[in-house]
Amino acid sequence: MIGARGSALSRIQAVLVGEALAQAHAGLRIRYAFSAAPADLPYAEAGDVPLPLHAAAPIGTINRGGGFAVHLHDQLDAARIDLAVHSWKDLPLPARTTTTIAATLPRADARDVLVFSRASLERLLAGEDDGTLRVLCCSERRRSNLRPFLAWALPFRPRALAFPPVRGDIERRLSALLAGRGHAVVIAKAALDRLLCAPAPQFAATSARVRAALAQCRIMVVPLTANAAAPGQGALAIEIRRDRTDLRTLLEPINDATSFRLVSEERAGLAALGDDDTPVGITALDLGFGVVEFRGGEHHGQRIDRVGLRRHEPLPRPRDAGAVWCGDLPGADPFRRVPLQPSAPATDPATGLLVARAEALPAHWVPHERQCLWTPGLATWRRLAARGIWVNGSDESLGETAADDVRHFFPGLTRWVKLSHDAGFDPGRAALLPTYRLERVRTPLAIHDHTHFFWTSGSQFLEYLRAMPGLEHAALHGCGPGNTLRVIRATLGAARVRPFLSATQFRAELLTA
Repeated sequence: MIGARGSALSRIQAVLVGEALAQAHAGLRIRYAFSAAPADLPYAEAGDVPLPLHAAAPIGTINRGGGFAVHLHDQLDAARIDLAVHSWKDLPLPARTTTTIAATLPRADARDVLVFSRASLERLLAGEDDGTLRVLCCSERRRSNLRPFLAWALPFRPRALAFPPVRGDIERRLSALLAGRGHAVVIAKAALDRLLCAPAPQFAATSARVRAALAQCRIMVVPLTANAAAPGQGALAIEIRRDRTDLRTLLEPINDATSFRLVSEERAGLAALGDDDTPVGITALDLGFGVVEFRGGEHHGQRIDRVGLRRHEPLPRPRDAGAVWCGDLPGADPFRRVPLQPSAPATDPATGLLVARAEALPAHWVPHERQCLWTPGLATWRRLAARGIWVNGSDESLGETAADDVRHFFPGLTRWVKLSHDAGFDPGRAALLPTYRLERVRTPLAIHDHTHFFWTSGSQFLEYLRAMPGLEHAALHGCGPGNTLRVIRATLGAARVRPFLSATQFRAELLTA
């Protein structure tokens, strides 16, 4: 018997666990028990949208009291259910004495999504609503992180920012948004992904309602760099009684050890800072070459914004600081970018745009409001937003992959186009559309005496290699984990080429004892 809360999302999550178990154990009989958590009830009327009476209560306060999980804990203790399936971020930090988290499925996307009502945005931009952007949100962590993010990420500048409280399941929060209680609402992306992509037919009606609500909205996937998520966001916690060793064995084949370890580390990291009320997000991702940890929020009145890398293997060190050359130094870029004139702008809703850098989007192009526009890094997002361009999300300089995870938000999307230079790297999943060319304007700097190099683009690396062929025999090359890495490894092989988060991180990792 698998127990879970009664919302559509909780039922979908329980079914995901049940299906994984059924696939791992042929003939296993699975039943479900769904019930409302005390924290989900009661409801009071607020205009036309029912909201929980405790809508203003901080998430941490509810979690600390076990509000989203206490009834399932009771059922486990009483042996009325065998397993309880939770969103891991909803569980209190302190471990229980009678139950334990025994397994988790592979983690879903940990990021948050800002969902904006098109109608409410139109009123705001028309000068109504006193110019204050209202984002429905109850999490102090999200409020703390979204304030600085929204100051630069939007293609307009609201007069002020407010965070009216809202609570309830996803459909209830979307209803509150569309009823005009706010201009936007912040929702965990994993929740929307699961609701929109639920394969079981019993959830088809729910998926259709959520899709219809989102059709009236614009979305913005919030980068983890700007908004580290709550520990465990996107992961499912499968809880059992501590004395059920038989269930531990049953769950072993479906447990994703990496997700389990990283979520456990995130929760331990938050516990070291305080308790469930501490408004700090911690999210860890294993990118293959190391674990990237994002931290963001407020701690004792001090702002935390940190992205760190724990590399799986140590790096060869340089002889001294003078051996390290970083491609972001003044004069290191030998090119200027000359605009090209594509035959026709790719500005239709069926075409997703991967914009390599801000200059790659021609000044006269106006993307369609229902078109998905994605950037490889946040610097490009900032520059496009300053031009009045709506950006839906970014790969945060971690490699060009994340745009594949937003197709279900754009049902009309049929192809991706990458806007870059005429010799740009072809990512395979997107057609390359050249919008500028590179023209050399200076001779590459003389860098023969260095042994450790950081490259900001594949074109930069190839130009320096042509000018100084001996570079291919240098000790170590670093770059971001995206297309630049692919270009350099295609030339030199993988042994001496390592991915880094930035030139700053490259320098610090090599020179810090």
